[in-house]
Amino acid sequence: MLVFDNEIIPEKEERPMRKLCKKQLFRRLLVLFRKTDQSYIDDTVTQAKSQLDGEAKETKKNDLEKFFDSQIETLNDRGVPEQIVEIFQNQKGAVVKKVSEMAIGDGNIPFLPVIPRSFRSPYDLMAMVKNGGKVGYTHLNPTQISDVVDTPSEPYYIYDVNDGSSMRDKSPEPEAAEKTFKQQKRSLLIAAEVMALTTHMNVFPKDYVWAYGSRCGHANTVLYVFLGYDDRPELDWSYVDISNNYWGAASCGSR
Repeated sequence: MLVFDNEIIPEKEERPMRKLCKKQLFRRLLVLFRKTDQSYIDDTVTQAKSQLDGEAKETKKNDLEKFFDSQIETLNDRGVPEQIVEIFQNQKGAVVKKVSEMAIGDGNIPFLPVIPRSFRSPYDLMAMVKNGGKVGYTHLNPTQISDVVDTPSEPYYIYDVNDGSSMRDKSPEPEAAEKTFKQQKRSLLIAAEVMALTTHMNVFPKDYVWAYGSRCGHANTVLYVFLGYDDRPELDWSYVDISNNYWGAASCGSR
């Protein structure tokens, strides 16, 4: 509904206007405006735009809150300890407010909750990744995993997340990818963040995701999450020598 001069205008008076084409709307407004003082028209249009903007912001906020709640539900469903879930839950107001004021890239994910390896091991994090009924795993030794990107040590959120689709069919060396993302004012995702991405978003089987922000034992190796044997999600490492339309380096706008 619309509110004008404290008068409620019901939905049924809005709907016919929505069906008007641009030309019809112009004709109706022209007839109306010819009979109305110019200053009154300006004030009315300003008020209408302000209310519509407020309604759009409220709708966006409600959608973001629902998205936040769905992620909390996923964390609970995947057996995350309640203490960790509570840390995320307590960030709801700040996360929704921040994203409400951000410009999110086309097709990007507004935000994702990340459990750092200081709170849960890669074994636990991969067990949260599923492809249908297949539960993820990794054979990697956690002590050999290192990150080349600075991230918070406690559960946190990443924002404006690209699942790697923007870099699909492009597998440059990690240094080149880092340079590209820096120019775009974006950051490489680390392994824990890619595991969060594949936990909350349905990226399989169309995407395999590079975690260019993490290494395993060697400086020129990169971690990634993919579908391994029998379509089971797996975290592994590789030299960057694969280039096809399934692979892409994931990134975020901020943390």
